[in-house]
Amino acid sequence: MNEAEKLQPYTEALERLLLRLAEEEGLLGKQLLETDDLTALFPELTQAYLGDAVPDFEQYPLVSLGWIAFVGMAMAALWDSDWEQYGAIPAGELYQQIRDARGWDELDEYVLEEAIGLRKESDEAKRYTAFLRRATEQAYSALMHERAEPSTPLAFQLYGRTLYALYRLGIALSLNLLGYKLHRSQAN
Repeated sequence: MNEAEKLQPYTEALERLLLRLAEEEGLLGKQLLETDDLTALFPELTQAYLGDAVPDFEQYPLVSLGWIAFVGMAMAALWDSDWEQYGAIPAGELYQQIRDARGWDELDEYVLEEAIGLRKESDEAKRYTAFLRRATEQAYSALMHERAEPSTPLAFQLYGRTLYALYRLGIALSLNLLGYKLHRSQAN
């Protein structure tokens, strides 16, 4: 069994947990909404994200992990608004635009207010902020439960898988908020 096969059960279990939490909160249905356009950008986007997130992990693990969900939300909003324009921009540059709009420390507020369009003090903005905090806490707990030795390749791979699950959660939340629904098509 190769390393990716060993990590796949962790990723799947984490995504199921995050989806269950979102279902309980009434923010998602039975499946993560997604688009291949955004999922495919994760590796490139994450390269840029890691430069900000990794240094914060020791002191601020919830920010280090959780901001990627907000990035996923922003990316879905960009995809919905004009993907022809935004899809032509390299993913790392899109991430930097999101981050630089207000800086790393206020990335969450920028996404909710500017990318998604929720007023900062609105009940809906507070609901998403509280939910993503809870989801990130659960993701962090799952990561720590793996007991990977810090600074090892396995620890980094688990961290990356955790970011991936949270990114996909952010995409799904935003797509749902934008009114997208999952519909099954039937072939003739």
